[in-house]
Amino acid sequence: MHGLRRTGGLTWYARLSIPRDRWIDAGKAYGKPSGILQERVVSLQTRDLKEAIRRRDKALAHLRAEVDAKLIAAGFEPLAGDWKPDWMEEDALLAEALAARKRIQAVSDVGEDEEGYPDSPMHRLIDGMDNMLSERAAELDGKGLDGAAYLTRFREIATGAATPFGSFLNRWRREREQDVSASTLHMEGASLRQFGTYLAEKQGRGTPKDPMAFLEQQVIEDIPLPVIGEYSEWLSEKGLSPKTIGRQISSLKVLWDWCLRKHILSGANPWAGATAGLKKRAEKMGKTRGRIVAYTADELVLLLKADPDEGRRWAWGSAIHDLMRLALLTGARENELCSLSISRIVNRDGKLGPLWGISVLDTEAKTDNSVRSVPLHPLVRPIIERRLAAAIATGQPDAPLFPECKPGGPGMKRGYYFAKRFTTFRRDVLGVGSDGRKVFHSFRKCFVTFMEMALANGAAACTELVCDHLIGHKPPRLSANTYAAKQFDWPLYSDAILGMVDKGMPKAVKDALTP
Repeated sequence: MHGLRRTGGLTWYARLSIPRDRWIDAGKAYGKPSGILQERVVSLQTRDLKEAIRRRDKALAHLRAEVDAKLIAAGFEPLAGDWKPDWMEEDALLAEALAARKRIQAVSDVGEDEEGYPDSPMHRLIDGMDNMLSERAAELDGKGLDGAAYLTRFREIATGAATPFGSFLNRWRREREQDVSASTLHMEGASLRQFGTYLAEKQGRGTPKDPMAFLEQQVIEDIPLPVIGEYSEWLSEKGLSPKTIGRQISSLKVLWDWCLRKHILSGANPWAGATAGLKKRAEKMGKTRGRIVAYTADELVLLLKADPDEGRRWAWGSAIHDLMRLALLTGARENELCSLSISRIVNRDGKLGPLWGISVLDTEAKTDNSVRSVPLHPLVRPIIERRLAAAIATGQPDAPLFPECKPGGPGMKRGYYFAKRFTTFRRDVLGVGSDGRKVFHSFRKCFVTFMEMALANGAAACTELVCDHLIGHKPPRLSANTYAAKQFDWPLYSDAILGMVDKGMPKAVKDALTP
């Protein structure tokens, strides 16, 4: 009943109480003969209590704005000063309301009194909460603040009528931690922060200092569908590529899907179809900018013969020298190689055959198919032997083979800083014209190219399926990815690695690899 008054004609009115210490100011502002003004009322034009409660907040806001305008015009300050109780702060309101929701959801809603009205533990708990909220709302009104708005927001959150992001984001993150990599979690967090910034700007609040904290306070049901529909345009205006926009929106779609599964929300996912057209736009942009391609034989010779330490004061020369060769002869990804450790060097006892190998575990694998083992060609075994000996000498149970590759960036990947240093080296050797089309990943493309050339030249083991196994790709053919064995014998993979170098690699490149 806070902020309401009923007349003898049974019509409900909204009633704004003016703080006692402002009665004289308000009386002068309104030109009251008595010299004071204690309250302002306005008809809600309804006799129905529920409808009156729904109309009350807007009416009180209108009255407060009217009184403030009168006070300012008369040379006085508006009703609300700087004072605000701790419990009115948004963070405190959200935390307390969510705690109340947990208590309400934990008790029974079954029960009624002698007259048949609801009288369950839940109803009694809500009644007690409403009494507390009415007292707080009256206290706020007494200071010229919006008590009705506070009461309404607290009650909606506590009773489940409104769902702030902060009420479920931690649950969602905990589940995601079990399903996705650290880098994916980082990307999803960045997407949520970006969305928080967008919502703040759409509400005319500018760029928030903490976008995630702002997002946690937003009620998910209150976001209009047109605002969701305009998000991709806003991202595009920020200069993001179609591919990046697609990732941002996909993260939000995953979150909304989860909310629907958990019955936090109902209805259709508003992000469904939001990425339509982005893939084609990305492909068109890729054609304009050019795709990443393999190094030519001449470029490989230049890279392999160049001294990474020449003219520099850094500690990356040895890593660049070794990792280029490993990438070229294993087809492994950058971070997979930078993350090698003692335990990931396999077949050192020679039980499977003469070639040692490296293993890629699910902690670094990009997909399930990327978990694999790859034999090491004799040309790069000395690199592994040297680094393995140094790692064992540290005394650590599973020391890294490339300790200079410290974890960093999203997901704390060991390849993060190395990628930046290799870019510097590659530009110095091949020039800035290689940017965008020639990267460390190009060694992986060279590996596949050499496998294809070896197969054409008679290396029977270098089949497309074996190549897919070695580089950790899902075979495109249904028969291969559904019915064929997921792993072949070690000797077959070894024959493929040997055949790739023997019959697929240009002689100039082999000469550059030979110590």
